[in-house]
Amino acid sequence: MKLYKTVFNAKTLTTALAIVMVSAFSPTKVDAQASPKAERSIEGVWMVTTTPRNCITGMPIPGAAFEGLFTFHKGGTMSAWLQNSVIMVTRSPSQGLWQRVRGWSHYSFNFVHLRYDLSGFYSGKQEARGTLELNESGDEFTTDSSIALFDVDGNPQGAGCANAVGTRYDVSL
Repeated sequence: MKLYKTVFNAKTLTTALAIVMVSAFSPTKVDAQASPKAERSIEGVWMVTTTPRNCITGMPIPGAAFEGLFTFHKGGTMSAWLQNSVIMVTRSPSQGLWQRVRGWSHYSFNFVHLRYDLSGFYSGKQEARGTLELNESGDEFTTDSSIALFDVDGNPQGAGCANAVGTRYDVSL
């Protein structure tokens, strides 16, 4: 009887090990419906059209609209490049921060860039802060923002408002 139990246990152990080995090295089919949906986020590169607006009336100033690029980096930093041909200044690239405010689609951001006059002399800085909302697909956004201008000594020199629309930059290779 002892011999039978030893053989039976050895056969059971061998069978169990074989099943584990086959399972470990066999391809596994994953059901796409069962896997969690990819998290939507503003992380990535965006083509952006910014339209300044009257802060009091909310009316857009379409002739002052301009194009730019926003990059929202993982971890909450951002960079942007903007150049408004209506304003006679040169701007440095913008650097800033972003954070998720609510759910997957609502964010806040702020950034700063340095301003230079047409002679190339430093004339102060410009700060922008706003809210951003992703659309349902996660590939477009709208913003509502305010802008503050400061002279070389940090004194307020003006303010403005703008709205923007962004489209995720996607290179399909």
